[in-house]
Amino acid sequence: MTLPVVAIFVAKPGHEDKLEQLFRSVVDTTLREAGCISYQLNRDLADPRCFVFIEEWRSQADLDRHLAAPHMKPLAEQVPACLESSNVFMLAQLAGGAA
Repeated sequence: MTLPVVAIFVAKPGHEDKLEQLFRSVVDTTLREAGCISYQLNRDLADPRCFVFIEEWRSQADLDRHLAAPHMKPLAEQVPACLESSNVFMLAQLAGGAA
């Protein structure tokens, strides 16, 4: 079984563009990481302050390596100042296709 992940981030008012820039900066590199099955950045149509990552990883170890990767360091340093809230859901797939 793979590890589906949904991460929801709500930007502080006025920080939307900076947050989008930071998030976009890691997508291409992440998609080339070992163990990354899918990694998609989305924005809520009803609330443009809300960003949603939909990810799928081969294993928890692959996700852990991703979170510790050098290209993720700027996010760890800069994203918290831009956030109003965040929620990360690591899921157990029960049925259906790819995340």
